[in-house]
Amino acid sequence: MENRSGWLNPQSRVNTAVTGGLVTITLSGEIDLLVADLLEGALGTAAEAQPSDVVVDLGGVTFIGSQALSFLVRLHHLTAEQSRLTTLQRVPPMVRKAMVTVGLDLLFALEEPTTPAN
Repeated sequence: MENRSGWLNPQSRVNTAVTGGLVTITLSGEIDLLVADLLEGALGTAAEAQPSDVVVDLGGVTFIGSQALSFLVRLHHLTAEQSRLTTLQRVPPMVRKAMVTVGLDLLFALEEPTTPAN
């Protein structure tokens, strides 16, 4: 198992893990220009880990900037060109809104979050 972790501060984190046929990229905190190098590293890991599919876990993201949105587009294109799948998991409402605003809902299936039954 390969694991690359990058910490800039407690608010920003990009973790990439490769296990079997899956690359998991976990983003948390403020994902903006300050984590650009870490996002590039995650993109590189995804490119090297062929023919693995990619899962991006966004559950811990508190802010998403244009650099992170660009990363998601580039990741999508990378995997699509190689007939691989990129899946977004646990997309917070704030991230979902930013993605819809810039049209990324056309690239990624953004399922409506399920609400627990009362």
